[in-house]
Amino acid sequence: MSKKTKKSAPLSPAITRFPTPLAKNPPQLSDEEKIAVITDRFRDIMEVLGLDLTDDSLAHTPSRVAHMYVKEVFGGLDLANFPSMSFFDHDFDAEHKGNTVFLKVGFTSFCEHHFVPMSGFAYIAYVPQKKLIGLSKVPRIVRYFARRPQLQERLAAQIADSLSIILQTNDVAVSISARHYCVMARGIQDENSHAITTILRGQFGEDDNLRREFFEGINRQDMN
Repeated sequence: MSKKTKKSAPLSPAITRFPTPLAKNPPQLSDEEKIAVITDRFRDIMEVLGLDLTDDSLAHTPSRVAHMYVKEVFGGLDLANFPSMSFFDHDFDAEHKGNTVFLKVGFTSFCEHHFVPMSGFAYIAYVPQKKLIGLSKVPRIVRYFARRPQLQERLAAQIADSLSIILQTNDVAVSISARHYCVMARGIQDENSHAITTILRGQFGEDDNLRREFFEGINRQDMN
């Protein structure tokens, strides 16, 4: 059986080779100060659009949007929010060594080009080497990186990078299928389109059987 070890310190996402484009010298504001500034700015936007902010339905919208941005949908911009990890020693016998861990994780993120949602599923697999993590930790990693303005391709790469470093293995596969509301609600207005991004590293890129097992796992999940 595997043995649980002590918790590690939160892993900094700055290690990813595909960083989110952040300002070099961002304003040093508390969350409350950020909310106050965004509230004022969003009120200006609504007024320019000709909306009546004295209406009861709209009066608190600027502060709601500001709180949502800072505390919820863009919470992944705060490095302190990266989830803490607890590990299990991977001491299975040779017969079970190399078994694949596979998960399907739902997520919602915001496209950085138009600041509208994209939502879908991340299919994730890895071959354990020295470490295992609890099944709940993978969704936390996915949602941490999803909670920031994103590109789908970058999101997949950040998840793969983070898992490779945490698990000390290059045998990681990530496939994301998502619907983008910037495509559904504007432009071509295609409500049925999906974008798919796949990253295959280590054995998943080299071993035909393991790669086929990964995609068969995706197909089985999609049928449920």
